[in-house]
This record gives sequence, structure tokens and C-alpha cells, in this order.
Amino acid sequence: MIFTILRFDIGMRKATDFRSSYHHLLSILRRIPGNNEWYCGENTPKQSLIPFGDEAAVLPRLQERAKLMGSESLTAAVVNDNGTKRKPGLIEIDFMPGMGYMTISVYRPDMVEANPTQMVADIMLAVLEGERETSFAFADVYDKVEGEFQYYKTKYATFPHRKCVGWMAYVPKKVSAEQLPLAASVLPAADGSIVVSVDDAFDLANKDHIQRANEVEMDMNDLGLLPVTDPTF
Repeated sequence: MIFTILRFDIGMRKATDFRSSYHHLLSILRRIPGNNEWYCGENTPKQSLIPFGDEAAVLPRLQERAKLMGSESLTAAVVNDNGTKRKPGLIEIDFMPGMGYMTISVYRPDMVEANPTQMVADIMLAVLEGERETSFAFADVYDKVEGEFQYYKTKYATFPHRKCVGWMAYVPKKVSAEQLPLAASVLPAADGSIVVSVDDAFDLANKDHIQRANEVEMDMNDLGLLPVTDPTF
């Protein structure tokens, strides 16, 4: 895979207290496993990355970013490497509480872990501990298949009008492995469960992976765990 993208519905909230929001995000970053050095992203081409722990430098940049976006609410772009943008294991984070979402992209996780399932699940768990109002989250996968760049969500998901599972998904409900026998595993998470469809590096070109994710989605839908995203469908 090229990327796995963890997509979190964290609940829409205005984050106009930049200092508090900064410390909230910093606490989440510190929960993410690994020896990560986090950096605040650039707002203009002339800027360079700065350590996210440098509050005096980061707060003005976050305020500048919000102003450039025409927002009163904090938004943040964070990365765990200040060098190449295409290093296996690179983590890029977009945090936008004013719009109710957070995304974490991991580049080539299968090249840094023999089986990156636990790595991705641990990142999801870390965010869920800090974002307790998360209503849904899932690990999308982006890759090139037969010459075409594809996302699981837009190309392979079972239901075009519902949330999907992809590699794995969080639901704010306790679910047992007995309820979802086709899932590779069901992990306890903050106020809910993470359902893992495939305990392997998810491969969009692997028909067995796609089929298993689709089957798990059908079972989760039967349990009422996949919210509708398009009621007009």
C-alpha cells in the first residue's frame, strides 16, 4: 500500500482557545507509539517545519494558519519527520475540530512493520483516548491497482451511502468477537470497539482482503453499526 489514512469523526467544535487546543493536540501526539519527533507544518513556501513542542513558536503559526483559511478555529498540520516527505513510516496529521474531523496518514506502513495491523490499531487507540467524543473512525487504504490510484472507500466499500470499515474501524459500542466471527479481531477501545477486518497489510489488489472487508461491513450493518452518510441514496 502507499498510504493508510485513519479518518476520525471527532465531533464538530469551535477551537478558538488556541493554547488549550494546542495542548490538547500535543497530549494526543505524545500518546502515539514510537519515537516520534513532531513538527508543525508550513503555512507558506518560505517557512520551515518547527518542533511542535515549541509552544512560543507554534502558537503564532497556528493562528496564522487559521487566518489564512478564513477560520476563527484552530487547524493544525503536523508531521513526524522534518526531512523527506516520502519516508516509510512518515505520519502526517490534519486536525480540524471546527469541521469535526481528524486524519492521520501513514506512508508505507508495511515497509516499517512486517505486519503493520497493530501499528495502525495502536495509533487509532491513542487518538481515541484523547478524542472521547469520536463517533466513528476507520482506516482507509490508498494504493495503485492496475495503473489506477484508488481508495478503499470510493472504489470497494460495500455501501456507498454508509460508513465503511476498510482495514479496521472504530464504533462507539462494545462489540464481541462472537458477534462478528468473520472479523480478524475485535479490540477493546475507549468507549467502544475496533473491528479489524484483515490481520495483515491491507492490499487493494488482494481480492480476499476486499471480500473479507465487505463481509465484515455487511455483518456490522446488520448490527446497526454503520451510520448512513447519504440519506437520499
